[in-house]
Amino acid sequence: MTDRPTGEHVLFEEVAHAYDQLPVEFFGSVGERLVRLAAVRSGDRVLDVGCGRGAVTVPAARAAGPTGSVLGIDLSPSMAEETGRLAQRSGLAWARTQVMDGQAPKLAPAVFDAVAGSMSVHMLDDLPAAYRAYRTLLRPGGRLGLAAPATDVAAGPGGHARVLGLRTIADMARTYTTGSGVYPNSESFGGQARLYADLSRCGFTDVQLMVENAFIRAGSAYDVVRWTWTHGMRRLWERIESPHRAALEERIAVEIAADHVVDGQVVIPVPVLYATAVRPEE
Repeated sequence: MTDRPTGEHVLFEEVAHAYDQLPVEFFGSVGERLVRLAAVRSGDRVLDVGCGRGAVTVPAARAAGPTGSVLGIDLSPSMAEETGRLAQRSGLAWARTQVMDGQAPKLAPAVFDAVAGSMSVHMLDDLPAAYRAYRTLLRPGGRLGLAAPATDVAAGPGGHARVLGLRTIADMARTYTTGSGVYPNSESFGGQARLYADLSRCGFTDVQLMVENAFIRAGSAYDVVRWTWTHGMRRLWERIESPHRAALEERIAVEIAADHVVDGQVVIPVPVLYATAVRPEE
């Protein structure tokens, strides 16, 4: 299944049945934006690293069209299986999935026109090793695209940190996390300066970094609360003793209702870091 079992592998296998399946929009919009930034076009061969439930796989397959191909890889067999089924139901026969380690994909070199990883690559143990692997997999002139949560700008001096756009979750992360990877305790990819330097050292050129808001959209605050249990934040919840969880869930819901309801719908801005780079022509 994989040569590198990890805690993330176990986590995402646990949540695969519910991941991105609740009436909450976020991962899909980030994936679609990344596909556009990576300039996926008709005929492209695309690798989606950490495909989850298809947030990049599906829009990349639509952009590549039947003359192209998309391979989504994930450490979770259930994630890969469900995304493969989704691609088939969506009529995207040129998209397929495979259980594989995103840090060291065992694939032929110089095959792909684009390698993309949305909300996945930043969790790998050895980022430079992953970047070198992606450069090898890209054909000369191929594009790399990455997306991950950005440290909230409100976390600066005099500001208040937010995680998933919410102060309550940032407070929880500070109080309860011990290496869970939940922000604001660490920056994606070690920070923008490190990401730029690492990609450059690994042989990429035209490295572009940008932060822009994506939006969590839902019908109710309680939909968002339930959604926080269905992705990486689940590990944070598991570190909190059961008697305290209900009160924290209520605090999240109250903050959302007070600050993030627009015309009866929940809309929460979340800063996302996007990175693109190119394997130079040789």
